[in-house]
Amino acid sequence: MQQTFKSVAYQVIQEAGRPLHINEITEIAIKNGRLKTTGKTPAATMGAQIIVDINKRGDNSQFIKTAPSTFFIRELNKPLNIVEDSKDAQNKQTIISKISSKQKGDIAEARIAELITLYGDNEVSCFKPISDDEGIDLIVKPKGKLKSLYIQIKSRFGDNPSEIYTATVKKSGVVDHYAMAYIFCYFDTEAGDLWDYVWLVPAPEFVQMATPLNNDTLLSFVAGRKQSSGNKWDKYLIEKTDLSEEIIKKLLQI
Repeated sequence: MQQTFKSVAYQVIQEAGRPLHINEITEIAIKNGRLKTTGKTPAATMGAQIIVDINKRGDNSQFIKTAPSTFFIRELNKPLNIVEDSKDAQNKQTIISKISSKQKGDIAEARIAELITLYGDNEVSCFKPISDDEGIDLIVKPKGKLKSLYIQIKSRFGDNPSEIYTATVKKSGVVDHYAMAYIFCYFDTEAGDLWDYVWLVPAPEFVQMATPLNNDTLLSFVAGRKQSSGNKWDKYLIEKTDLSEEIIKKLLQI
């Protein structure tokens, strides 16, 4: 009987006795003959199945995520005591404080690109421009087609789940066209990953709804991280695992 990607991953991590990156899990599984697949991206498939399992089963999942694309077995994860937790939190804050704004932006952009690629089901390609002079952080296109969605990513870092999300965009860099969109994301420094939800806003709708600031040179985005009937940005709030699917829908509007 052929083993599933998840069962193979469980065995590989259990034998290693430590968290493993999804590429390492897949490489070991293929080398020892446990994983036999004809797919072109086995690591992406395995990673997607583990993440879906964690998202669906929560604390009942056998897996836990310890870092971007890195997983461990829940039952082997030893709980830290309060002192260790406090030291770990302090260390995280120290590390975050030493990271520049550009580095934070690069981290968020890389994670968004990873999510689009991982859940894109081989339908889209994701590129990072060599130059970001025009404020474009990622270019996403359907495979085999020439039209593209140009994305600017705005990120914030913090550890307060109730914090209001705010960001500003230079109005001069906004192209009022559905070929451009904005992704607003929150990097949870406590969890070490993006918050479970992101905002995906087409440029024309952002222009229409954003609040002008600084003599109309900036456009402001302010949203609560809890859905409410009074939050005008709620309809753009989506699960990060649905990002590729929503981008594909936006590409159809171009």
